[in-house]
Amino acid sequence: MINLTIAKKYAKALLEIGLQDGNDETLGQDLNKMADWLKESKELRVALGSPVFPKLIRKAIGRGIAERLGLAATTIGFVELLIQKKRMGLFSEITRVYGDLEDEVAGRTRATFIIPLELPSDLVQEIRNLMASLTGKEVILPLEKDPSLIGGFLMKIGNIVYEGSLKAQIGKLRENLYKE
Repeated sequence: MINLTIAKKYAKALLEIGLQDGNDETLGQDLNKMADWLKESKELRVALGSPVFPKLIRKAIGRGIAERLGLAATTIGFVELLIQKKRMGLFSEITRVYGDLEDEVAGRTRATFIIPLELPSDLVQEIRNLMASLTGKEVILPLEKDPSLIGGFLMKIGNIVYEGSLKAQIGKLRENLYKE
């Protein structure tokens, strides 16, 4: 809980800088690039977050990776600040919170639509438009395929899950049969 509060403070501060400079979207993309690198490399996470290595070494490693990724100067400074303040362990959480805050400012919402088969692009756009009219926001809607659903769909919007799959209906039917 404390880590989430700290992550929100850092993400909010970076977003405010990005909004002032007009590069909030770029900073969000930069955070995602760096988070992907950190997710892929345990050694990098350890090197940047471990107090065993001197701060100057950790900052040099962070700057080198950030420059190799072509990150903005603001993002590079932010990574160095996190290293300085011993907050690199919160990087993925800061990135997630930053994305949520950025979506809120931009009037967007993210949803996930899980289906058993491919859908035609016009139908996907129709679903996206319907969700936009329901939420009053632009909807970012990545599709995921899960053949185990058999039929129907599963939609996640924030913490809300709409289950309309045949798999779920069969599970409910099975549960009701066992009760009797």
